[in-house]
Amino acid sequence: MSDAVFPQIEHVGCVKVSGGMLRIDVKIVQAAICRSDVSRLIGDQAQVTVWDMTPVWNRTGEPVEIGRAWISGSGRAVMYTIAGRRYISPLSQVKAIVAGIRKIANISTIEWTPFMPGTGQAAPQAVPA
Repeated sequence: MSDAVFPQIEHVGCVKVSGGMLRIDVKIVQAAICRSDVSRLIGDQAQVTVWDMTPVWNRTGEPVEIGRAWISGSGRAVMYTIAGRRYISPLSQVKAIVAGIRKIANISTIEWTPFMPGTGQAAPQAVPA
């Protein structure tokens, strides 16, 4: 029996530059990486804070820390943890939006699914392989 696990990637939103910061729009969350942290994330490859900007844009309060962002170990993706969920964007796309070459970068969820041998299909998360 194989213990192989495969990623299932689903496009759920986008990342764009807004006022020098990276604005992250995923389904119901509107988050951002502040302007001073964008260069730290891309240049220094430091882990930075992701802020929930909904209270600011609704004019009801201050931003709230909602997660973290960092460059993956391979150096090819930006990883985000936002409200307990993990997201990913291609680093090349994020660099392109910061440079003004692209307007948006894709953001996707990653779910790891066990592989069911003999069927050629991945098993649902709740079903043991």
